[in-house]
Amino acid sequence: MSHDTILVKQNKGNNKDDLSHSIRNFYTNIIVIVDRALEIESMMSATQLPQSDKPLYTISPAQTPADLDAIRILIKTYSHTQIPKQQITLAAESASLPGRFSSPHGAMLLARATTPEQTPMGWIGLRPFPELPHPLAPERNTDICQAKRLFVLEEFRGLGIGKALVQAVARAAKEKGYKQIKISVEAHLKREIEMYKRWGFLEMEKYCVMPDLVFLALEL
Repeated sequence: MSHDTILVKQNKGNNKDDLSHSIRNFYTNIIVIVDRALEIESMMSATQLPQSDKPLYTISPAQTPADLDAIRILIKTYSHTQIPKQQITLAAESASLPGRFSSPHGAMLLARATTPEQTPMGWIGLRPFPELPHPLAPERNTDICQAKRLFVLEEFRGLGIGKALVQAVARAAKEKGYKQIKISVEAHLKREIEMYKRWGFLEMEKYCVMPDLVFLALEL
């Protein structure tokens, strides 16, 4: 056997040893990585706060002066997105609260966070339709009402608060003996219009001369 042949066999043996060594290192590294990952997961689980079943928000009638102030702040925030003429209307409405949303024929529902600060998150109003000569009239001559001013602060959207407010105001309307609840939406808000339709509202004929609004109603 020549010296070259011996070298070739030795090289093959060395290559096999190197390959086996690389494979062992590869699997050793994987085991180390997996062990470390499990260790980190265990540490995170140990320090993670337990999940709470407490809801993120509550919805209740606005009755106290603090509730009215919270709604005024929400109205002011909403008014910044409106044209000047509508801002004037909203400012007057805010100053006169509860105004046309007064009980017993109307209502204001306020969503607050369940944190200690009870941060206001959104609101919706309910009034008779058509409006009564005086909000506090003992009797009303209509079984139709209108939901107004649905608004949720931008940072709290996506939590289902808008839907919860609409459902709550529909329940309040039914408890007050109304048979139908109306709502109007700006025509360019296609997503919101489809949202109301998913919640059971049907598009209806216009009940006032407002070409930039779409009118919907829900039978109670």
